[in-house]
Amino acid sequence: MRRRRPTSIFTVRLEAPACCTRTPKPLILPIRYACSIRSGGPLEFNAPEGKDILTLVRYKELAFYKLPTTLWALLSAGLKDLWTPPAGNRPCLDLLRSLAISLVLAYHITGYTPNAHRTLNTPFCYFGWTGVDLFFVLSGFLIGGQLWKELKAGGTVNVPRFILRRGFRIWPLYYSLAAFLLAERLFWGIKRPGLYLWIDATFLDNYFPDHHQIDGGWSLSLEEQFYLLIPIALMVGAKYISPRSLFRLALFWLFALPLIRHFVLLASSNTTARDSVYHAFHTHSDGLAMGLLISWVTTWEPDLLRNSRWVDAALVVVVLVGFSLWYIVSLTFLYSVVALTYGALMFLLLRVRLPFMFPFKVFHIISRLSFGVYLLQFGVLGHVMRYHTQLFGEGFHSFLYAFVLYGPVCLALSFVSFSFIELPFLKLRDRLLRNRPTPPVTAGLSPALQG
Repeated sequence: MRRRRPTSIFTVRLEAPACCTRTPKPLILPIRYACSIRSGGPLEFNAPEGKDILTLVRYKELAFYKLPTTLWALLSAGLKDLWTPPAGNRPCLDLLRSLAISLVLAYHITGYTPNAHRTLNTPFCYFGWTGVDLFFVLSGFLIGGQLWKELKAGGTVNVPRFILRRGFRIWPLYYSLAAFLLAERLFWGIKRPGLYLWIDATFLDNYFPDHHQIDGGWSLSLEEQFYLLIPIALMVGAKYISPRSLFRLALFWLFALPLIRHFVLLASSNTTARDSVYHAFHTHSDGLAMGLLISWVTTWEPDLLRNSRWVDAALVVVVLVGFSLWYIVSLTFLYSVVALTYGALMFLLLRVRLPFMFPFKVFHIISRLSFGVYLLQFGVLGHVMRYHTQLFGEGFHSFLYAFVLYGPVCLALSFVSFSFIELPFLKLRDRLLRNRPTPPVTAGLSPALQG
């Protein structure tokens, strides 16, 4: 058996720079580590056997001192980003995204508290699944706004640049979670019901809902398919018709979805009817189409955002009537009615201002962390609810305690993941895109392309 070479240990005493008010404590370091440090500032080794060693290193380059500072810097940067809304931020969208993640969280908690009858019958929980549809409307609006503005300015869409922007927003945390699940399986022997992690890696969860590993990944897969297909469709369509007229594609898409659902439901049994149309892009992307249409209106017809009591009243009627139809409409038209209701609500909030509600930064913070909360909530609830129900039962109070306790826990974990994973990649994305500017191509366009 090969003997391991002994490592001499030395006491390291650092000389702090003038800006440092505290004298660093002595460190115990192996000599092989100490000798690998680059020179640049005073470092004294008190070696045994009376041998004095003196070398020069930079104070800030010692990993033992730099690591806590780096972690704190990442957390501080994350807190600053959350606390400071960007220029042009629309508070009403933060409010809607906060509502969406609250609906989703409440709906998933009700799965662990089946005896909370008062809670299950309230619209907030009974229709909690529509929080995902509200996310779809918001995503379609925000992404559509970027695409329509690019088409209006240049007549085309830079698809690789667009995919890069969206990928650096979604992929880091998503694939970090996928890697964690893979490590659980390989090193800790934790096996989940899903069998194929490649389904999650390729964003096909919504077409293989029984074999995925990442809970809730079906909605992210559906959105990723939207991010890939719609820019390509708009880029190709802009070559043949005016970009201003491309809204017809989204309108056709919105009207075609109920017809597709009708034929899919005809081929399915009563027990699998909802599952056959709930996850797939071609049967449940109404919210994305609705958001895309509303973003077209705000880009090409901004005058419709001006105050008008008649328009506001009409939107209120659409929201109220649409919500009442959720109880009675068939599955063929349900997702379209939900998308129309949330679309009207969003358009109404874009037109009016509620100064007593929107300035609260808590909505912006929840909005920014909603992606992490959506991904991490399944793991949190899966680990704690089994013990929670043993302590508090499965009734109303158990639901209330779980929502109040584990909602902030999900937010805290999401803040950590945002600071350490999401925000660094977003900054990297901004640096990459700054180094690859998109040349302006507005000049020389035909009047039809200029809209």
